[in-house]
Amino acid sequence: MPVTAVLSLVPLTRSIAFRPYLAAVGGKPILALLAEHLLTRSGAARFLVLYHYESERALLAEALANTAAELRFTPHFSELQAVAELLPEFEDGQIAFLQLGCALAPADLLLRVTQHHLNHGNSYTLVDGAPGGCSLSLIQAATIKSLVQIADRFGFSAVDDAVRRLQLLGERVGGTAATAIRATPFNLPVAYAVAPETLPLAVTIDKATCRLLDQAVATAGNCNASPDSPAVLCALKPLQVELLAARCALASNCILAPAPRTSPKERILYLSIPSAFSGAEQALCSMVKFLDPTRFQPFALTAHEGVFAEKLRAAGAEVVCPDRDVGTPEIESFTYALSLLQEIRPSILHLNGCTSLPFLAAAAVSGIPVVQHVRNGDLVGFQSGLVQAQAIVAISEFLQREALRLPIRAERVHIVYDEVDSEVLDPALFDKSQCREQFQLPPQARIALMIARMVPNKRYDLMLEAAAAIKSQVPDFLLVLKGDVYDGSHHTHAIHNLIQKLDLESSIRWMDFVPDIRSLLAAADLLVLCSDREGLGSCVVEAMSMALPVVVTNTGGTHEIVESGVRGGFVVPGSDPAALAARVTELLNDEPLRHRLGSAGRAFVRTHLDARISARAIMEIYTTLLTGC
Repeated sequence: MPVTAVLSLVPLTRSIAFRPYLAAVGGKPILALLAEHLLTRSGAARFLVLYHYESERALLAEALANTAAELRFTPHFSELQAVAELLPEFEDGQIAFLQLGCALAPADLLLRVTQHHLNHGNSYTLVDGAPGGCSLSLIQAATIKSLVQIADRFGFSAVDDAVRRLQLLGERVGGTAATAIRATPFNLPVAYAVAPETLPLAVTIDKATCRLLDQAVATAGNCNASPDSPAVLCALKPLQVELLAARCALASNCILAPAPRTSPKERILYLSIPSAFSGAEQALCSMVKFLDPTRFQPFALTAHEGVFAEKLRAAGAEVVCPDRDVGTPEIESFTYALSLLQEIRPSILHLNGCTSLPFLAAAAVSGIPVVQHVRNGDLVGFQSGLVQAQAIVAISEFLQREALRLPIRAERVHIVYDEVDSEVLDPALFDKSQCREQFQLPPQARIALMIARMVPNKRYDLMLEAAAAIKSQVPDFLLVLKGDVYDGSHHTHAIHNLIQKLDLESSIRWMDFVPDIRSLLAAADLLVLCSDREGLGSCVVEAMSMALPVVVTNTGGTHEIVESGVRGGFVVPGSDPAALAARVTELLNDEPLRHRLGSAGRAFVRTHLDARISARAIMEIYTTLLTGC
């Protein structure tokens, strides 16, 4: 019975440079190493690599150039839905779902799992005992069909998760699909006669650990180990132990005391660990650009290299990228934080829209004051940073009120609205027709633009319901959705389903990361942000600076900078698609109104929301912290 191996690449925003599948291991991309294992030693008839962005194809094709692997583009971020479209190709065969780390597992793992699968009459086989990140599962194509039929009802996205949840649900889904799944697992340690404790708990493929993977492959090669053994994984375990011990050890020169002043400039360390480039990151770059260079020297820490790190450097910051997440609540993160603080010796630690217990603890023992910037409408997880911070910067009155629900003194909370460089975000620098041509948008279309991550609180459902009504009233209506996808969540799949249900495919254009958001704003006729509990919405400030009218909801803080019908655009009630549709329709049908509201919005930004103004406010907060007055 033929086996088709499938690897669905995890969607990664193009604003981050590192691509795990291109990581060099053993002198070749790990993706190519995986393909060689599968197509030469594991009995797979085919190896399909599913990818989500057309811009990735050239890199993937180069990595797989000398293999027989097949590249397949899919618009689905749900693994289950992506494979469902391919089911006609599989007939009654078996489908193996892989993880990228399978390249480090025994090369014949899939072959053994397939034999086990057939011997036990399984419809689904999961590998037990494999390190996280390098396991696989085997499932009948017919069973996939059963899962697809109930995926929307129960929110299934990943195949393995769907099977586990279906087995737990059992008779509540009618019994037929659940009871038809025969699933005796394959135990990797038993099959390969290896002690479980000699295997890593998980295999992480990031820039910082590639050297370890290389060492493990070399160690196994030096021992002439068979590729059909778990030798690489076993060689990796002691290397991981050594690395963790080194990371958890305090540097010999680490001193838990305030550092002496070595420069008249005050050093500010900005902690902004999420590396994808979005509104919070752009706002930080704009503000840092206008710090007084005679008084302040900016440093910044973000996890990975990419657009964010490049823009921080362009703004004048010295950037540190450890190429791993050092904000997690672990000892190794604390020792890293303490070492970095002792190396940079900042006067202030400024947390930008994130928080980190290790850095807060390191700042506390080093006597470094903390500024916590609050940008997210949901403060769950921020309590430690808010309580410890000597100053809190809220980007709206709404977030100020939310912060003051915690045991915090009111005088510590300062409102500094998100800002933009209004000289850079200037509509006079762009031609609408050229921008539309750049994005292949129809020249005569009336375009509403929504810029938001594909997560529930951004309320794509609300915008799509409104779009269905707008479509019938506005000729040539086009809704452009610009939203990065960071994982294969079911929510993204639900958005695509709703687009189909509302018959909006011809009226929707979806885009992921856009390197210069100004061009996209210049191409649109208006911007919509209908989130629930939005802190402020950097895209709204950017749109107003570009004289683009906006329609926003009265939840969160966004409405604080829009005077409905007078300045910037319109404010509508939250969760009201009819009101949203009415205002968008009104603006799309009235060009003079768009011009009047957009011009007033830009004037307000230049007077109140320019990055130069925000930088001055932040520097005043720094001065107060450092001088006590």
